[in-house]
Amino acid sequence: MKRQLYILAFVLFIFSCKKEGEIHHDVSGAKLLFVKTKVSGGDIIQDENIYNESGNIKTRISYKDYTAGLIFSKTAYTYESGKLIQLDEQVDLSGSTFSTQYQYSRSNFEYNGNRIIQRNHYLKIDDDYELRSFTVFSYDDFGHPVKQTRYSADGALFGYTLYTYEGNNVVLSEEYYRNEFNPEPVLSFKHSYRYDNKNNPYRKVYHSIENIPFSVNENNITETTSVNYNNYPSSAQGVRSTAPTTYVYNNLGYPSLMNENGNEFILEYK
Repeated sequence: MKRQLYILAFVLFIFSCKKEGEIHHDVSGAKLLFVKTKVSGGDIIQDENIYNESGNIKTRISYKDYTAGLIFSKTAYTYESGKLIQLDEQVDLSGSTFSTQYQYSRSNFEYNGNRIIQRNHYLKIDDDYELRSFTVFSYDDFGHPVKQTRYSADGALFGYTLYTYEGNNVVLSEEYYRNEFNPEPVLSFKHSYRYDNKNNPYRKVYHSIENIPFSVNENNITETTSVNYNNYPSSAQGVRSTAPTTYVYNNLGYPSLMNENGNEFILEYK
């Protein structure tokens, strides 16, 4: 998925009930290997996904320049007894086309049974990882993550995001609330979605609280409607914008070509 979604993303695992109280991650079906950008003169690899022997995502890489080996971001996953226990991430902050300057971070996860209930986020300072924030997750009766609440390391509330669902595991809307020194966080953005009826490959690339809604939807988003509620002088408050996405599908019902706002991407699978 395009780089902006990766950066804004917050977190992990697609939950579906095998039996009461037990959640598993679906690793069956086609797995997305490469996302390529269509440009004149050829196709450029933008993203690469590597999976472990169990079929779970192992490493996710976004490239600045694939042929030169320059990485924009990289996420490595560590599992224990089938559960995700750690994410290690690096992101290039240089802003340069020809060089890199990485910031390193790490996330550890706390569980209640098979559900992740807290993500602890650490930033690497010199040789140590310092706790910078944590996120608490809430679920509905079907195992869908419906709320993620963000705190600073000292427990101060940053804000929260609410998700509503409908039908076959698709997010109908997403509301982002931020703390602006009011008694309660206030609504900042709202996104509403429409979908196709085809297979979404990003359920296997991300875990369900890692990049909602792309990580949890069974189908692909065809339209995103956004409303900005920020009360800033430079902010177009209340303005509604709509962004379409179109697809060409392969014979397994997965997107093989994606067009986002006029930008074309090729999706390749194994």
